[in-house]
Amino acid sequence: MKVRQAIASAATLAVMACGSAVWAADNTAAASNANSTPITANDLSLSAPVALDAAPAGPTTLTPLMYWLSGNSVGQTLSNWNINITGFVEGGYYYDTSAPKMSREEPTLIAFPGPYSNRGLLDQADLSISKTVDPTKSWDWGFLFENGYGTDDAYIHSSGLLDNRPPKDPQNQYDIVQANASLEIPGGVVFTAGKFVAILGEEVINPTGNLFYTHSYSFTYADPATNTGVLASYTWSKGWAGNPVTLTGGITRGWNQTMRDGNGAVDGIVELKVQPTSALSVTFNVEEGPEGNSPVHTNEGPFSANGRADNSDYWTTLEAIPSYTVSDQLTVSADCLYNDAPHDSYAQAGNSAQWYGVAAYASYKINPMFTANVRGEWFRDQGGAAVEGISANYYEATAGVQIKPFPTDNYLQWLQLRPEIREDWSDRPVFNFAHNGGVGDYSEFSVAMDAIMQF
Repeated sequence: MKVRQAIASAATLAVMACGSAVWAADNTAAASNANSTPITANDLSLSAPVALDAAPAGPTTLTPLMYWLSGNSVGQTLSNWNINITGFVEGGYYYDTSAPKMSREEPTLIAFPGPYSNRGLLDQADLSISKTVDPTKSWDWGFLFENGYGTDDAYIHSSGLLDNRPPKDPQNQYDIVQANASLEIPGGVVFTAGKFVAILGEEVINPTGNLFYTHSYSFTYADPATNTGVLASYTWSKGWAGNPVTLTGGITRGWNQTMRDGNGAVDGIVELKVQPTSALSVTFNVEEGPEGNSPVHTNEGPFSANGRADNSDYWTTLEAIPSYTVSDQLTVSADCLYNDAPHDSYAQAGNSAQWYGVAAYASYKINPMFTANVRGEWFRDQGGAAVEGISANYYEATAGVQIKPFPTDNYLQWLQLRPEIREDWSDRPVFNFAHNGGVGDYSEFSVAMDAIMQF
């Protein structure tokens, strides 16, 4: 109980800190993932706070494969063409103290690590090849092709693209996570067409863009994983108080729809990123469209078409992601989200449904080797469409540490370990149905850790 009380206290502090910065946002990790920019060592914590002590020039910012290639003609050619070949491998272990035996029972109703508690997992093995757009040119083009394999990839299949295997069988599956092309035209507008990770959300599929091994309820149930469509983006370099303002908008086939669309209709996405001060930033997201034939339930596996085609009931998703850099070491942020789904086929008695909540984060960089992180979350599933088919409030508090054992090594700086402890609870008995005779528990305590090596 002392451990649980400590987690709850830490999460409360995080929520209070984020509340003081309720109109800030960054979502830097999601942007770097979506725009195919290689994630550097500094991107592994929110807003990349620097160390307390002044340090000499650090190691290379190139990921290991590109660093190794940089010494020969192949690497020089790739660099001249702005082509990057990068990837990562993530493995972890999730221990559910409420049901300590190896089980396929859903542990905490979160998609990652899925129903595979109390065992070692290959979460993701990922390889990307990309060409970045050169903003100094009037015309330029780029592309991104990202491949994934592992337990997590079994949960992010989009409709019509490698989704023909039963949910979670086999456990490890291959997925084309992203496949898109970009074109920059004179004036600085960049168009992106194809499949891309969803721009909504503070947390992302790529684990190097997150603070924790496990995910929030908002990531798991409230947002799409991917979209397929066309986006246009423009940045005013001195749009607000001399700081950049970026506007992105476009149309897609809907939540997790690619080669096949459950209702044949498109939706619209708009994202606005502003930075009123050097320490304060805000991302606003809106997604609007008929998503009725695209289920929210990521824990049901591939996002296959389910229910009736519905082109008339428009879902509305509103999101604000504030972030504030308190000091060189401390950054706080929050993901504030609301979704309205009229006549959703998953809602109780076919009624309309809403799901909404706030996930608050705090990240403190102790030194180049250790970064302490906490997350506190409240998520409301009103109508039962998002999580378990019943209306309920969900809460979670997570505390963890990002450990980079070799922060100054040119290769091993890309290795990180993320141990965490987590408490989940609800006002309904929704946890661990199998081990409790089908009744369920009101709370659950878990311990987990993953290891990530980028290359």
